[in-house]
Amino acid sequence: MLFLLVSFFNAFAGPEKNVAACVNDLVSNSAEQNIKDTVVIRFDYKQSALYHTYTFEALDSVIAILLKNKDVTLSIDGYAYKDEGSDTICYYLSLNRALFIQTYVLGRGVDKSRILAVTGFGRTKPLYKGTDKEGLTVNCRAEIKMNYPAPVAVKPELQDKDKDGIADIEDNCPDVFGYKENKGCPNKDVVIVPFETELASLYSLTYKVLDSVISILSENPSLTISIGGHAYKDEGINALCERLANERAAIVKNYLLSRRIPVTRIDSVKGYGNTQPLNAGDTPLDKAKNSRAEIIFSSH
Repeated sequence: MLFLLVSFFNAFAGPEKNVAACVNDLVSNSAEQNIKDTVVIRFDYKQSALYHTYTFEALDSVIAILLKNKDVTLSIDGYAYKDEGSDTICYYLSLNRALFIQTYVLGRGVDKSRILAVTGFGRTKPLYKGTDKEGLTVNCRAEIKMNYPAPVAVKPELQDKDKDGIADIEDNCPDVFGYKENKGCPNKDVVIVPFETELASLYSLTYKVLDSVISILSENPSLTISIGGHAYKDEGINALCERLANERAAIVKNYLLSRRIPVTRIDSVKGYGNTQPLNAGDTPLDKAKNSRAEIIFSSH
């Protein structure tokens, strides 16, 4: 709990503006720490109105915080000293001190909803004893209790250099676009079969790649393959991407079969929709590369 005792500032020598700056700095620092502050406003003996310039400067500094941060709320407690009168007199004196502060705060544009409570405690809770350097009793006071909002937890931004959606600290291949099931690494030993965007038909470059695959299979009878079809998210809605991926995988399979590759050498044919792009699609060329099929070789 930080107590800003206004009567204490009156003992300082120097220009009045230094007093306000002092209060501003202390209250502002407390706001940054998200704690509750109590600002003590001294009243003259048996008085419920304020007259001192330094006291209004302290109040204005508090109001500046309230106007700047709409989430700060406050409660105002009034107190009286035991020598100021009977229990009844001290109660109303303490309440009037709290009400005076409330009236001043509202008059400076602070919404009433920001004031949670205004309470007079009479002489039941003297917090300070003795007098200040001018011989004035500090217990003649009101306290402004400022409530700052709880700090908002800021989730740290995790670095993802390859933009594959897997944070570098969990990515075994942080510099290469990969997949969660591979711990952030791409599929190994994959032959990329290109397709034109939004199409599932073969074209010159597709034929060239597939003919190379056929040559490898012909020269290595122990090899088998798996075929995966892929689409990119920009090629259409999920349903369209799934259809494109399935069609691309199927047309690759049919071409290989038409070139006398036995069906027994094809382990699987699967469409992956738009779930496994090759890259983040930052450029038109990268986006085009994601329209593809993939062939993975296996040795038995």
